[in-house]
Amino acid sequence: MKKQFLKFLTLSLFAMFLSAGVYAQESGRVWSVGPEVGVNFSKWGNDADDSDYKAGIVSGGFVTYSIRDTYAFTAKVLFSQKGAAYTMTAPGEDIDVKSQLNYIEIPVLARMFFNREGTVRPNVFVGPSFGFLTGAKVKVEDGDYENYEDIDDNIDSYKDVYNTFDLGLAAGLGLSIRVANEMYFVVDARYTYGLSDLAKGGSSVNNQAVAVSAGLSFGIGK
Repeated sequence: MKKQFLKFLTLSLFAMFLSAGVYAQESGRVWSVGPEVGVNFSKWGNDADDSDYKAGIVSGGFVTYSIRDTYAFTAKVLFSQKGAAYTMTAPGEDIDVKSQLNYIEIPVLARMFFNREGTVRPNVFVGPSFGFLTGAKVKVEDGDYENYEDIDDNIDSYKDVYNTFDLGLAAGLGLSIRVANEMYFVVDARYTYGLSDLAKGGSSVNNQAVAVSAGLSFGIGK
């Protein structure tokens, strides 16, 4: 599965970069920046595929470099809450648990628009996503979220449980709606599949997340 995702990523990015490069010499380039906010629906896969989705916040900002009105490259810097809901089996009972993982996430996306101009501009995008874990907490049943070291004396910090770097492949659909000159309302729906092992200890667990976010894009010149 990971090899298929990597092959798809490589071929898609190569095709889009090649096409963009052909037109770059004869077209205008435009920069735009803006904030965005949204929600993550995340779970775990592979050995933890029986986990359930949990909701979390995603917020931050982006910068986009557009080429020939058809292609663009977007880099985002986001605070992204991921994790999963799952059930632990204890003697005589099942315990509902939620884990919350906080990342600084940096997706780097190659974007292709379906139309070169217009008020409404749908697009598709694909690219790698780099996640840096900054904290993790766990919630048992209806209690509050607590640090791992506060509920298990054998754990010094979340770094004993999780790897702090997470490489993923992101792909999705976007929509840009012009609301003023050089200003667009933008919506992205992005699926990110983790290519790195999330947890330490020998098991194979990865992040899987669907993020829906909205923001404003402001043109800042060529």
